Amino acid sequence: MRKPADCNIQDLLRRLRHGDESAFTAIYNIYWKQLFYVAHKRLHSLDDSKEIVQTVFFTLWEKREQLEIIDLNFYLAAMTRHAVYKHLARQKRGKVYLLEQMDPNAKVASSTADYENKFFLQLLNKFSDSLPEKYRIVFVQHKLLDKPIDEIATQLGVSPRTVEGYVSKVMSIMREHRQKIAL
Repeated sequence: MRKPADCNIQDLLRRLRHGDESAFTAIYNIYWKQLFYVAHKRLHSLDDSKEIVQTVFFTLWEKREQLEIIDLNFYLAAMTRHAVYKHLARQKRGKVYLLEQMDPNAKVASSTADYENKFFLQLLNKFSDSLPEKYRIVFVQHKLLDKPIDEIATQLGVSPRTVEGYVSKVMSIMREHRQKIAL
């Protein structure tokens, strides 16, 4: 994400640590859209995504004096993903509880889904380890961490079109692996 040229993020963080509300407001104005996008991409719910973003900024304000943040963009994105995962886990626990109340055998189905998710994550890890370094970085950053292509391109020192090509190639490789596994 591009930051305004006249805005020094480190200065805003320093002022935030000292309780400067205008610094907090500036940080909010810079980052809320990006965080909302990350949350909404996973949740597909406007209300839940707004709540996640509010939670992230509330936590940032509450813990402002203890935080030692080097890269605010990365830190807030990680906080958002963590809040989304907690929200999804809470929802899943609620659904599992309701299913167990209706059908005591539902607990078996839930543990089967957990096993399948662990297996899928192991496959993704094994798959990403087999990729060339730049492909692996792009796969992890874009597909697993939801970083925008422009940001990854800047990080790798290549053009956004090159990163898009990497994503396309990785997805092609993934489809080939999926077909081999299916066989």
